[in-house]
Amino acid sequence: TTLAQLAFNDEQVKACFDIRVWICVSDPFDEIRIVKAIIENIEKNAPNIIELETLLQRVRDLVVGKKFLLVLDDVWTEDYQKWESLRDTLKFGVPGSRIVVTTRNGGVARMMESSCILPLGKLSEDDCWLLFSRIAFSGREAEECEKVEDVGREIAHKCN
Repeated sequence: TTLAQLAFNDEQVKACFDIRVWICVSDPFDEIRIVKAIIENIEKNAPNIIELETLLQRVRDLVVGKKFLLVLDDVWTEDYQKWESLRDTLKFGVPGSRIVVTTRNGGVARMMESSCILPLGKLSEDDCWLLFSRIAFSGREAEECEKVEDVGREIAHKCN
């Protein structure tokens, strides 16, 4: 998720797309909720439509002739049928449009027919501590940092 956020918010990436949409999917994979969220993100208001086919047609109308970046964050379902109608609708975007899926499950990435899968491993305890300390202690006095270092190291240990 963090890596996808960095890419999504990058100025050069922003300049490459007409439409950028970030959707937190989680579990369960609810097609109607996801498609409504895409429309709301683009149009800045929630659609009053409840039928999936009508919602998909609206998404199709919004992306046709546009280069879009869609991030589907935290996808859990491996049910191809739930993904298929949305995937087919998004094919109406122009070449260069991209769908980024974040998941903890390699099966999801394969089910979504990903062209590029980037498996990310866990950070070591030392790397967790380094990352934590850079963020937590940035701009703080040394004395203040010493007071919470033990707690920070315990958090880094649990992250591993």
